[in-house]
Amino acid sequence: MDILRAIARIIVRYRIAFGLMTIFLLVISVYGIQNLQFESDLYKELPQDLQSIKDYEILQNEFQGGDNVIIVVKISDIEEGGVYDIRDPQVINSIYNLEQKLKQHSYISGTFSIADVFIQSLGRLPKNEREVKFILNTLPEDIRNQLISSDYTMTIVPVTISRDKNQKTLTRVYKDIQKDIENTNFPKNVEVAQTGSIGVTYRILALLQSDLNKTMGIAFIMVILLLICFYRSPVRALIPLTPLAFGVAMTLGFMGLTNIPLGIATTTVGAMIVGMGIDYGVHITNRYYEERRKGRSIEESAEEAITETGKALLGAALTTIAGFAALSFSVLPALQRLGFVLIVGLTLAALNAVIVTPAVIMLEEDITKLLKGHYETPEIRAYSGILAKFFTVLGKSIKNHPRRYLAIVAVLTLIFISGATQTTTEVRMSKMIPPGIPEIQAINDVINEFGGMDEVDVVIQADDVRNPDVVRDIYRFEKSVLADSYYNSAFESQSIADVVVKKYGYIPDDKEKIANALKGSNLITSDYSMTLLKFKGNFMGANQEGFSGIMRYFKEEISNADFPPGVSVRITGESYIDYVLSELINRDIPRISTYGTFFVIIIVLLLFRDLKTSIAMILPMLLGALWTIGFMGLAKIPFNQTLAGVISMIVGLGVDYGMHLTHRFKEELKNANPYPIVTAVENVGPGILVGALTTAGGFLALLFGDLTPIHNFGKVLAFGIFASMTAAYLVTPSLLQLFYKRKLEVVKNEKTKTI
Repeated sequence: MDILRAIARIIVRYRIAFGLMTIFLLVISVYGIQNLQFESDLYKELPQDLQSIKDYEILQNEFQGGDNVIIVVKISDIEEGGVYDIRDPQVINSIYNLEQKLKQHSYISGTFSIADVFIQSLGRLPKNEREVKFILNTLPEDIRNQLISSDYTMTIVPVTISRDKNQKTLTRVYKDIQKDIENTNFPKNVEVAQTGSIGVTYRILALLQSDLNKTMGIAFIMVILLLICFYRSPVRALIPLTPLAFGVAMTLGFMGLTNIPLGIATTTVGAMIVGMGIDYGVHITNRYYEERRKGRSIEESAEEAITETGKALLGAALTTIAGFAALSFSVLPALQRLGFVLIVGLTLAALNAVIVTPAVIMLEEDITKLLKGHYETPEIRAYSGILAKFFTVLGKSIKNHPRRYLAIVAVLTLIFISGATQTTTEVRMSKMIPPGIPEIQAINDVINEFGGMDEVDVVIQADDVRNPDVVRDIYRFEKSVLADSYYNSAFESQSIADVVVKKYGYIPDDKEKIANALKGSNLITSDYSMTLLKFKGNFMGANQEGFSGIMRYFKEEISNADFPPGVSVRITGESYIDYVLSELINRDIPRISTYGTFFVIIIVLLLFRDLKTSIAMILPMLLGALWTIGFMGLAKIPFNQTLAGVISMIVGLGVDYGMHLTHRFKEELKNANPYPIVTAVENVGPGILVGALTTAGGFLALLFGDLTPIHNFGKVLAFGIFASMTAAYLVTPSLLQLFYKRKLEVVKNEKTKTI
């Protein structure tokens, strides 16, 4: 490592120049942060070459589908002087006024409500409740039940939206509709809320932005408090934090400059880099203080810290990057971006730790000398008192009883294996938002009162879909699905076959008559090559397993449907895409985890070129990952879009702790220390604890996020860090003690003879 020592000398000698260069890059990064954007089209998080995604684009472009708003109007109070029945003419008049406001927006292609029923039947709005009840009683029961709840306290206004897929347009649409609702004079006791894909997506984006700022800020606060506790000085606590702050700012700036959007996965980047990046600065700082306690000068201490700790940091950074690199093998663009951004962020954090930390720490010592007239030997809590005694006792105990500790690990592993068998997957968008949010409450109201408004769309493509045989097969297929509503939760359908039957009472053999019936229909494309069959129902209201079962039902029915040769029938829509996402995640989890584990193992073997040493590092890493999966099963935390790559992340992070212990063990063994395990645990153990606590603190900040996936992501990563740390403390020293038993005895005997 002569090269590393030479680099260390350059960094120490030219620390001011390196510091100024870092500040220059920081200024550029601040500019980049201002360009950060959030991904407003959540389906861009999916691979765009999937047939279901292509069909979804067809749905949006050809049939103006995909986006919707459902305005829920309900009686919320029973105060005197207000209305008590949604059929009150005042309510219907207000709904009509709201529709007129909505129709003035170019992006709204259609609305429908009970007010439209009266306009169609009477040519005007009703004047009294008698007229309202009379007209509603003339409607078929199934249609009436889709408009008004059984207790007459709620009605819905579906709104069809056609918009550009960007954050600015989404925000404008949501706020315009909300403004129209607020400016419509609804009677007392009436509450109006908007939901649907626009409302839910807007709320997710708002929570993403809030979560990014909140979790990153809390992560910094938690890390600062832990560092103050361990270093016994606010000033010294800032030493490892300063380069970390630079690294976070540079990472976010890089995302802004390269137009990498923030999504559900990448919103966690700030808190994650705070958590992971602090580990690098802590180890550099701790080694520096250790050398200062030995009496070395500030320059010598900084050089030694960079050189010796740099070896372990290099290996730790490479293995962590390897674990994150496996995310690039995901089929999900969101995870690919997350992996890339984390690699950039960790690289910047490591470079800042090695370059900026020595400069800051020496500057602090120089300022202290100016103020007090002399240097002070640093004393930190991690290397004194109860904590220091604990690691001394632990090191000696492991040296004397390594097999006992391995037995404890075996028992823990059996417990977590049982939990690993209980893991599940959950990707439904409505489950990302916590209960109590207005848009989610409105969705629940719709599900409870109207059976749900989820949609499954079937795209049917042929030379001419007006062909009588095609229309008949559409009709048969449609009625067959509705007949199975007990199994598939579908309660309504819409197709060109319905339009034809409504006009003629049957499906004629004459193609021209069919074409005449379909004039102006929005269910058929202008070249008559495609048509849309829509099913509505409570598809998302079931649990994930039930939801997947419903989607599989539709897939099987479509594959078994009897359509003429040359007719293509494909399923798409938001509900089906969520199902596709769950299938992709279930395939991604083992693939990413396998690649991540393989990459890390290869790097460990290349770095140490010693099978026994490598096993001592790799086994705790694997155990940490296994325990994390078991924790997810026991805690009922499902895999989702964000957590699909968590095992690869834990593998990349978990190997670091064993690597620091192993590196110090080898260093002490090389120096003929007869008890290298004790020394390694004594000196590296506290640093690992500080690093793990600050890393977990950064991750636990994600618990303060409002979005459920981000909340769970922080919980799982924090547990994974503690699991990996515990496994490293118990397994790595125990295995090293057993693997090098004979060599340790030789060193001990030689040491005794020398004495």
